[in-house]
Amino acid sequence: MTITVFGITGTNGKTTVSYMLKSILEEDGKKCGLVGTISHKIGNNEYEAINTTPGKDTLKKYFHEMKEQDISTCIMEVSSHALQQGRIDETTIHYAGFTNLTQDHLDYHVTMEDYYKAKEKLFLITQRGMTINIDDSYGKRLYETMQNRRKNNWEEYPPDIQSYSLEDSNADYFAEIVENSIRGIQIQVYEKGESWGIVNIGLPGKTSAYNGLLALAMARQTGIERNKIVNGLYKLPRVPGRFQRVDNSYGMDIVIDFAHTPDALENLLKTANSIKKERLICVFGCGGNRDAGKRSLMGKIAGQYSDYCIITSDNPRREAPEDIAAAIEEGIYDTGCQYSILLDRYQAIKRAIQIYKNGDIIVIAGKGHEKYQIIGDRKMPFDDEKVVQELMNKG
Repeated sequence: MTITVFGITGTNGKTTVSYMLKSILEEDGKKCGLVGTISHKIGNNEYEAINTTPGKDTLKKYFHEMKEQDISTCIMEVSSHALQQGRIDETTIHYAGFTNLTQDHLDYHVTMEDYYKAKEKLFLITQRGMTINIDDSYGKRLYETMQNRRKNNWEEYPPDIQSYSLEDSNADYFAEIVENSIRGIQIQVYEKGESWGIVNIGLPGKTSAYNGLLALAMARQTGIERNKIVNGLYKLPRVPGRFQRVDNSYGMDIVIDFAHTPDALENLLKTANSIKKERLICVFGCGGNRDAGKRSLMGKIAGQYSDYCIITSDNPRREAPEDIAAAIEEGIYDTGCQYSILLDRYQAIKRAIQIYKNGDIIVIAGKGHEKYQIIGDRKMPFDDEKVVQELMNKG
């Protein structure tokens, strides 16, 4: 049995797109394996995601399990590290999707050009079809590169190349946001100029429109009927740590999100701003022993889009949390945004809840689905969602 493999890459959005695509494929009656940032799911088995994209031996094990369980499709988040290190060299990629490319992982790739070249590798080995975001500058470059390669020197059977956009109505798949609320968005979708009508997605904001459009277009490229795609997106289950509302009996709008790059944080806060009634309170930090260049930039972004910021610890690892916070503070200071520094993440979340007023929205960014905090070389139990719920129960 051949397993059809979908590879999704980009700086932000990979996880959400993979969950959306899984929901669509299952609506079409397909059994799906899922390999990604949150966990690796093979049928009823779920494995901890040590890496977003595991090594060759682990992938072989997963594909063997899929065949044993008659799972015909696999959706895989493909990281730049995995591409650079050749982890998927023995995996056949049938369909590939590109979300975007923004600053991240420069502690590893050093330059954005090297980062881009790592991502490009996925599309050089894709066999049947690819879908690329042409609103992103690197995506536009990738799309043009693949089109030129297809025309000039691709093998006998070049893959189908399609574009998606929220800005260019000439793209193969184009969408306009019709309605946006904390409970989700409605988008008007066009496939090569032909309207699909309204598509509902249970996540808010422009980023969700991009992610939904990519999942939709990738599914369509395989021949899935429109109604099944629309139903699959409508039935999308909660994506852990991706604009995840924390349920509470007080009616407070509290959201946790994995956003840990400048672009992801900006998109998250723009989304929160578009639906807030009063203030936006942002709780966030930056990881230690990672790209230090993004810290002040993320501070500036948080200050620009928030009404109040609480700088705290993320995963400090072997760095001093106060040094990381100081770098963030450099960026936030010049924005004039009110802020405080509470390095204890529990206390920072507690402070946000204490100052909440009706109509505010609290955004807790950086860790999302993670159930731990890395301090030194130790993984300490810490779950933003559980902390919020505990604090609310203490009420």
